Amino acid sequence: MPDYDVVILGGGPGGLSALLWCHSLNLQGVVLERAPELGGQLLQMHHRILDYPGVVAADGRDLRDHFVGHVRELGLEWRAGCGIDGVDLDGRGVRCDGGTVGGRALVLATGARKRRLGVPGEDEFEGRGVSFSATRDHQAFAGRAVCVVGGGDSAFENCLILARVCPQVTLLHRSDRFRARPEWVAAVRSHPGIIIRAGVEVAAIHGGEWVTGVAVSDRRTGAQEEIPAQGVFVRIGVAPSTEMFRGQVALDDEGYITTDRRQRTSRPMVYAAGDVCRPVCLSVAVAAGHGAVAVKDIANQLRQGRG
Repeated sequence: MPDYDVVILGGGPGGLSALLWCHSLNLQGVVLERAPELGGQLLQMHHRILDYPGVVAADGRDLRDHFVGHVRELGLEWRAGCGIDGVDLDGRGVRCDGGTVGGRALVLATGARKRRLGVPGEDEFEGRGVSFSATRDHQAFAGRAVCVVGGGDSAFENCLILARVCPQVTLLHRSDRFRARPEWVAAVRSHPGIIIRAGVEVAAIHGGEWVTGVAVSDRRTGAQEEIPAQGVFVRIGVAPSTEMFRGQVALDDEGYITTDRRQRTSRPMVYAAGDVCRPVCLSVAVAAGHGAVAVKDIANQLRQGRG
């Protein structure tokens, strides 16, 4: 017999919501989390959270603490710091810390991670001039000229945050079109301390003890240029954490798990919740809703003798 009714991969909002709903529906569930602590992308949110019903949180960690306090109060089971080696979706088993944890159903809630440029210098200078959050790190760059890479809401918002403390902010984007909302684009275009460089691609990040510049290539002419900067903020979106599921479940062209309205995947009794399945809106509330929907359907299926 399987170890649990429901095995949940990922301890972010979607996974923790699924665990709570297992309790509500009298299912034995467990959350398995690779990271040393629960929270998922909540731990990367460094701003006040005002849009999660019933909770006004100082930041993502604060909201995470509310979630963890809830599952602790109910005595629910989770394991953080798991050495997850792989997943057998057909057998609904997770290889973890040298053994296998089996479930009658699986919920894949492994979330997404910040996309990286993948250029020379990005890894080398992380923490020494390369950052992924102006909300968290802007004060450390006060008085420095910086670049922000990206074309969405977060890139434009980071430009405006940095412009409060930095003498010059240069926005670098590979396209002439921006995904950001028009009001963000208008605010950045009208700011005297922000320069927009569209149609350029970052080739490398240079420096010594600290970042000193960014090498860019013009996508139309191929011309190379070095832009002096003492900081680089990478804000190019997120990528789904689905590497261990490739070849076992249907993914879309960007690697997100495809689901139906019940959060079912292409595999029987395997569900997905949260950012890993490209929700219409990337938010804590949507991820929590996915977890609820998935477990409700699992309960219905198990009552019918499936799984």
